[in-house]
Amino acid sequence: MSTRTADTVAAALAQGAARHGARTFLVAETPEGGRLSVSWAEMDARATRTARLLRSLGLRIGDRLNVHTANCPEFYDLWFGAARMGAVLVPSDPLHTPDELGYLLARSRCHATVTQAPLRDTTVRACVQAPDCRHLLVIGGDGHDGFEAARDAQSDAPWDPERDGPGPGPHDLLGMLHAASGPGPAEEVPLSHAAYLGAGRNIAGRLRMCPEDRQLIVLPLFRGNSQQYASMSALVSGGSIALTPGFTAERWAGQATTLQATLAGLLPAPLCMLLAREESAWDTAHGLRAVIATQKVSEERTTSFEKRFQVSLLQLYGMQETVAPVLASAQARRRKRERGAPARRAPGGRSGPDGVRRPGARLARVHVVGRSAATGEVPGRSCEFRSAGFRADLLSSLRVAGCRRPVNERAEAE
Repeated sequence: MSTRTADTVAAALAQGAARHGARTFLVAETPEGGRLSVSWAEMDARATRTARLLRSLGLRIGDRLNVHTANCPEFYDLWFGAARMGAVLVPSDPLHTPDELGYLLARSRCHATVTQAPLRDTTVRACVQAPDCRHLLVIGGDGHDGFEAARDAQSDAPWDPERDGPGPGPHDLLGMLHAASGPGPAEEVPLSHAAYLGAGRNIAGRLRMCPEDRQLIVLPLFRGNSQQYASMSALVSGGSIALTPGFTAERWAGQATTLQATLAGLLPAPLCMLLAREESAWDTAHGLRAVIATQKVSEERTTSFEKRFQVSLLQLYGMQETVAPVLASAQARRRKRERGAPARRAPGGRSGPDGVRRPGARLARVHVVGRSAATGEVPGRSCEFRSAGFRADLLSSLRVAGCRRPVNERAEAE
């Protein structure tokens, strides 16, 4: 893949821009019904200008930047700009109330927030509750706080560490997502540069992605699905992204067709909505070769979806925390609850009931002799196992064997 040697997201973007230049990186539908196209070189330049803007606001490596927007191209400016200068992106749900957003800003200790004009009042009221939030920029704003004008006033000359300041390393944080695992406030999920790139390379490799592939994003960009699985896989493979303002069942197949997408991602609820609506000519007019979904999609719905839309539905990830294989980091520099780069496969072997390794024996148990692909260290433990594939029963067995996992295996196995 074209960015295999990059160790940070900003380095991957720079390598992609050098290799692909004028090729399209992002094509986005606008709320007004128009379309914006951004090349790899333009995306790299926009990221550099945004990085210098963030530095001019006083942000440094490790400082938190809240992005409170719906799906829009400027999200990528801010995400990749933060990646270049070292800030940590804290995306939030545009449907948050002022109190909900204020709690998130205060808890995350965000130094700045960027929002859209329709969300300005909500964000201003939220910032009152966050003493660390000193700067507010507005996408589509026409005053002194307008984001676009401030961004475009910066130079897009190549980033110079001596002049502009050092950038982050692979283990520095880039994202702080919020995943709801039950009643109460959402939990913070830190993501390093290595975590993002690991997720992207994992998906891109399993889907055999190439520069001709285009990921259709209809799910919210503040969620891990759109960031890790769709955006990062396009970045590391040299492909492109088709961004929509949001999901609508009536338009999904038509958007996949007109935006020339080859890959897409869905969650169970949108997939059910697609199956519930009336059939149309768009359902089979697209050029999609695969749609990825979670492991919670039933076999019956999978069969119905594939028959109706004439595309493979691949269940590659489970809920918020996993992607095949599990993305929990087994690196020495691991943070609590971090979703990291995939671990190397744990060395294992076929063994009999006595624990003796028997290469030719019929597999009855898995004997874990080192760090597992999840996060726990379970040397010398064994667990019963009936499938050679990546299945929830294996994950549950690893859990029983003492392997810690940051997911609810019962929910995943449903």
